[in-house]
Amino acid sequence: MSGIVVLGAGLTGLSAAAELRRRGVPCTVLEREAEVGGACRTLHRDGFDFDLTGHLLHLGREGSLEHIEALGLGPKLRRHVRRSGVALAGTVTPYPIQINTFRLPPAVRRDCLLGFLEARDRPEAPESGSFAAWALSRFGEGLCRHFFYPYNRKLFCAEPEDFTADWVGRFVPRPRLEDVVDGAFGLYRQQVGYNASFFYPRRGGISLLAGALAGGVGDLRLGCAVRALHLGERRAELESGEVLGWERLIATASLAHLAALCVDLPAQARAAARALRAVAVLNLNLGVEGPPPRREHWLYVPEARVPFYRVGFPSNHGRVAPEGCHTVSVEVSVPMGAPVPEDLWERCLDGLEALGLLRRERIAVRVEARVDPGYVVFDRARAQAVDTLRRCLAGAGVVLAGRWAEWKYASMEDALHDGIAAAGACS
Repeated sequence: MSGIVVLGAGLTGLSAAAELRRRGVPCTVLEREAEVGGACRTLHRDGFDFDLTGHLLHLGREGSLEHIEALGLGPKLRRHVRRSGVALAGTVTPYPIQINTFRLPPAVRRDCLLGFLEARDRPEAPESGSFAAWALSRFGEGLCRHFFYPYNRKLFCAEPEDFTADWVGRFVPRPRLEDVVDGAFGLYRQQVGYNASFFYPRRGGISLLAGALAGGVGDLRLGCAVRALHLGERRAELESGEVLGWERLIATASLAHLAALCVDLPAQARAAARALRAVAVLNLNLGVEGPPPRREHWLYVPEARVPFYRVGFPSNHGRVAPEGCHTVSVEVSVPMGAPVPEDLWERCLDGLEALGLLRRERIAVRVEARVDPGYVVFDRARAQAVDTLRRCLAGAGVVLAGRWAEWKYASMEDALHDGIAAAGACS
């Protein structure tokens, strides 16, 4: 037996291992990639630094800032007040749209206001019901038709009626009536939501965070893929042929991948794994000559005429490009495991040009990446499937920790806390 094994060196796995070491508890971390970070990594190409999709560090939980400072990152990070927008109907209005309709065309603004007023007379639908019903009862028909339905349809590759609102929590703020009215006239000035501000490295990209965590980890094995997990014997069979036993296994890899590795997973749990749904995020990163086209950190893009749901401009919050250049990050969802659609990237470039965000001839570097899974689909089968797998794995000493292992929606801040909690459960 090797005591505690941590599967995955993303933020949650590194956080768990660092906390175990702080408590004097030895552990071994297995990571199949050649570097740490998981999805929280930065690709370096020809002087440009490209994160794997948008990774901004929002800190709102007690102890988070102190934890970051204890890693020695304080001087290397800069705090930003969010500048984000929604590209809709030929213009860009600030995010969140529900309190910032003032830049939208009058007819669209009228739809949003009337719908919000009418929704006040409806009983609020529960989060456990469909996202469509929840959003309609909370924001009204206009905001749903113009933003909430098309945006989430693109993000989750599913109809709003087919997934629940169990994931929304602090991520989707609900305004007061006076806020909505003020926002229709450009009078609302406060920043709201969990992501109203964020921290980001002054230079080099978000991999700085994972690198700092890795410095507090002892036995870290990179390029160490697991071939199979034998739950009954509590042992991991590595691609190298080595066999490693565990008393407790902190699993941070995706729950679907974890289930596939288990050679002796009971039939009921295997059926539950087949019910798990998620989308992959396809990420087109561009290094572009000239200054960023806009001052926002990122834009949400709900309209179906372009394939991407979000586009970011990392150069607006960090030094990630050579002098006189900037970076662009484009995100598109496809079902988990699905291939890249034909001509997708060209359609993305067409969409960027149509929105006035790019001139093709100025592209200096182009890097394509994939995060799979990227976002969990909270359909009605999710809760029971996750519970079935969690109970089955717990019997073999497996602790699920983090966004993908727990099959949930979470932030980088949550990943750090999830790792610490998992370490506490095993020590």
